[in-house]
Amino acid sequence: MLGTAAGLLLFILGLALAEPWLLVAAPVAGYALAWLSHGAIEHNRPATFGHPLWSLFSDLRMLFLWLCGRLGAELERHGLAEPRAPN
Repeated sequence: MLGTAAGLLLFILGLALAEPWLLVAAPVAGYALAWLSHGAIEHNRPATFGHPLWSLFSDLRMLFLWLCGRLGAELERHGLAEPRAPN
């Protein structure tokens, strides 16, 4: 989430400030953290290499769900998370 948020913020700032180096830094920041976590934590290959646009869309959707507090429920719905304990 941090990489996607940083990349999105750098992209928006690059457009707003008309700074090309921020536009170049945006995908570097966004993907560097994602690739690092895929290799070091998840031990898998990111989808970016085979499906770059789908990967970007999915990252942005996951960030949006996380910011709205709905990511846990979405992961549960797909069987990718432990069910939450009842309140």
